[in-house]
Amino acid sequence: MNQIIRNSEVVVFLAITAVTESLFANYLPVALYLDLPLIFTLYVGWYSSPVRGALCGIGFGWFQDAISGIYLGLNGLTKTVLGYVASYLSKWLTVEGLLVRCILIGLLSLVDDLLVVGMRGLLGQTLQQEIWLRILMRIPITGVAGGIFFFICDWVKFPEKDFSQ
Repeated sequence: MNQIIRNSEVVVFLAITAVTESLFANYLPVALYLDLPLIFTLYVGWYSSPVRGALCGIGFGWFQDAISGIYLGLNGLTKTVLGYVASYLSKWLTVEGLLVRCILIGLLSLVDDLLVVGMRGLLGQTLQQEIWLRILMRIPITGVAGGIFFFICDWVKFPEKDFSQ
């Protein structure tokens, strides 16, 4: 039963990504800089095994590539690595506060973007001049949204227990 709930959680995250990426990106300029697949990959990876984090990273990354028109699977590869790493970071780091989570997710967003830009450079693809501005805008937006998302999901999934009785 717990496995069914976990799998349905990933399907819901994919649906949210699809709606947000395809509809809201046309109407809200901030949505262009929000990396929801990364946030969802990090969340699943944070609370599961490295293999599950990597598999979710593949799915979310390939989905992002399909929506954004990148057919090389660059986001699939970077999200796979970060989903895998998120599982280990959860064991090595104790991240309690909202600000610390926002900073951590922002830093991982920077790593994701640098990996994609580096791979595109190695493949000989031309990079737009505004890529660095987009990356600098994506880091705080993804960091804050990810921190809030982690806080809300943790509050829903792991409510505080009342042991006073």
